[in-house]
Amino acid sequence: MTALVSSTGRVRALPIWRATGVRDFRLLWASEAVSVLGDQFHFVALSWLVISLTGSGFALGTVLIAVGVPRAILLVPMGVIADRRSPRTLMLVAHLARGAIVAVIAVLVATGLASIPVLAALGALFGAVDAVYLPAQQAFLPRAVGPDRLPSANALLQGTLQLASIAGPPMAGVAIAIVGTGTAFAVDAVSFVIAGALVALISGGALVAARAASPSAGPVTITASTHRAAEATTPEVTGAAESPPESFTDALRGGVRYVLADPGIRLMMLLSLVLNFAVNGPAAVGMAWLAERRFDAGPTGLGFMAAGWAAGALAGTITAGNVRLERQGGIVLACITLSGVAMAAVGVLGWLPAVVAALAVMGVAIGYVNVVAISWLQARVELEMLGRVMSLAMLMGFGITPLSIGLAGALIDIDATALFVGAGVLVLATVLLALALRFPAMLDGPARMPAPAAGAADAPHVPDVPDVPDTAGAPVSG
Repeated sequence: MTALVSSTGRVRALPIWRATGVRDFRLLWASEAVSVLGDQFHFVALSWLVISLTGSGFALGTVLIAVGVPRAILLVPMGVIADRRSPRTLMLVAHLARGAIVAVIAVLVATGLASIPVLAALGALFGAVDAVYLPAQQAFLPRAVGPDRLPSANALLQGTLQLASIAGPPMAGVAIAIVGTGTAFAVDAVSFVIAGALVALISGGALVAARAASPSAGPVTITASTHRAAEATTPEVTGAAESPPESFTDALRGGVRYVLADPGIRLMMLLSLVLNFAVNGPAAVGMAWLAERRFDAGPTGLGFMAAGWAAGALAGTITAGNVRLERQGGIVLACITLSGVAMAAVGVLGWLPAVVAALAVMGVAIGYVNVVAISWLQARVELEMLGRVMSLAMLMGFGITPLSIGLAGALIDIDATALFVGAGVLVLATVLLALALRFPAMLDGPARMPAPAAGAADAPHVPDVPDVPDTAGAPVSG
């Protein structure tokens, strides 16, 4: 028993748990856990519903595209909104709005009125609201935990998503088999309401702003009432000395100029674009093709490959959650190099267990890079630009993935080996470019620490915040 307690204490002392010392993050993490588990019910139920109604993969693709296109188009404009309004409020509204949309789908399914045009229309609306949530969440996180805890926070959020992706679909499948698709959609709707309620309890990110405004001050606790008062103190009402508000178009252009003006951020975006293009399509299309055509292993083989990738990604995420952001440039490029070599190996290996191992290695490398890269961006970018910059970063994935999937689908029947080897070579060529441009030195250089600015959502100046003990730093529970 003593050994068990000692072991538990050592696990809790790992750096990955550092972010759980912040109350606002614990609430955000809980809301994300509930929401992403509900999302698995949504995805499985939607796929099963469309196939049941039509028997057509094309119809399912149409509905999924209807979700993805508005999300990709609106992501960057919504990043501007996240920089102008309270990210906490935007997250709350987005949770409740998505819950309402999914509840409508549940009712339509229960009454037998669901159809492909209606599902596509509701899917487009869901995707648009998703575009509100994503940059708001990315903009909120650095305000809640500060730069030193970002690897921990991002690793816990990413790891929770990966665990939900592993455990959620089987749970959803069993639920659909027992009680039907309508109930599965209802579960997702309820999950959004619970997630929204948890976000409503968040005091709001003014903690980091208050500490940044008074570096010499001790620990601070921002209460919900303080947060509401801070949100009310916007530039529009704080006095005539404020400069005229920036137009929406100028703000949008400002985000793009900000990225282009910073060589480190600019190169990070390029690496993200190439990795998403090279990896997402071959992984999405290739695993099923390899299981069926090359190895004749059926769904079981596909399951092993997906599990290898997921287990590796989870291991990489956990590892990244226990590191600091200093001196990560060489490690990040080494991981990207490893992922390129593993991608090429998938194309030439003729033994299923070896392919599973290569996919696991890729998962470790990509999982690690994701956490470090996102944390580095959040720590480097000024608070008032976070929504725009992070929405542009996410667009590197959401925008290029459909093209990657389409190209992979067209090429894999022609030459699967060339597809995987070509993708790996593209990754390695990008690594060489990054080395030539001294990317490791950029990543290891001094970070531009976030600083509150007039007009930054959830980061207004908070006058006369008292120095009181921070009671949020309790040990992780459970």
